[in-house]
Amino acid sequence: MPSIPATAERFAPAASPGRAVLEIRDLSTAFETPDGIVRAVDRVSLDVGAGEALGIVGESGSGKTQLFLSVMGLLAQNGSANGSVRLDGSEILNLPPRSLNRVRGARMAMVFQDPLTSLNPYLTVRRQMTEVLVTHRGMTEVQARRHSVDMLARVQIPRAAERIDLYPHEFSGGMRQRVMLAMALLCRPSLLILDEPTTALDVTVQAQILALVRELRSAHETAIVLISHDLGVIAGTCDRVAVMYAGRIVEQAPVRELFYRPQHPYALGLLRSTPRLDVIGGERLPTVPGQPPDLLRVPPGCPFAPRCSYRFDRCEIEEPLLRPAGDAHRKACHLEKL
Repeated sequence: MPSIPATAERFAPAASPGRAVLEIRDLSTAFETPDGIVRAVDRVSLDVGAGEALGIVGESGSGKTQLFLSVMGLLAQNGSANGSVRLDGSEILNLPPRSLNRVRGARMAMVFQDPLTSLNPYLTVRRQMTEVLVTHRGMTEVQARRHSVDMLARVQIPRAAERIDLYPHEFSGGMRQRVMLAMALLCRPSLLILDEPTTALDVTVQAQILALVRELRSAHETAIVLISHDLGVIAGTCDRVAVMYAGRIVEQAPVRELFYRPQHPYALGLLRSTPRLDVIGGERLPTVPGQPPDLLRVPPGCPFAPRCSYRFDRCEIEEPLLRPAGDAHRKACHLEKL
């Protein structure tokens, strides 16, 4: 059995199967650079249901954030995406900006890793929050302010009625993250994407924010996507996990199934390299050997093969496709069993 992250005091309770809020099919994202085409996301397909939390894990550069920036229509100018992204049954990939602006904030929202760079430093929190409600819900300024104060109070901002008129730099890091979460939830979106929402926060604030996410998901059937390096956070918050490597999903499974019975060598390596509090002594922490591939020159066959201790000849020449590996478990690996 692989190591289970010691920070995961419990696994998230499984969500009841619901309608698919987000449906991604064969989504690929590429960037034109002076050196060539970088394929940051490569033929990804996944669903997220109402009231479900999906965790996305993988090393930096694996394509986690670019996948959901593509969904949100927030790619850099040199980026392009193709495939299909359906939100509540409607196609949204590559919508015209005017149409996409009506969807963002109202039906889907994303909370970014660094709230200080996501919030406008020149505008008060009140101005940034009420603008969303006036634009998407047609509220008056008075109504929008009252609703914004209520939402700030819900995310546990003390003295919300006073603090709403402050500027972002007047809040602590944890408070700014809560403000971003409140802004994302103002219009009760069907889909909430959280990109490393607890990075650089102390463990107390981290626990409070994740508890709030679980509460909101349960109360409003919001579909949650949680992008994180912290496997303990994933274990305690999510129902399913998708493991990404070199822009592709290499394993997807219910959270408990993946943590106890990983089927892909990369997922196993990630689990083994997670620090454990119950290990006594000075044992060296295992790591995944090597480096992720250069996305300008992804090797033929399995992109993980150069780093994999289980590789054999087939891995060098044939790309493994994502295939069933048990109930609700899928893997992209030529091994029959790990």
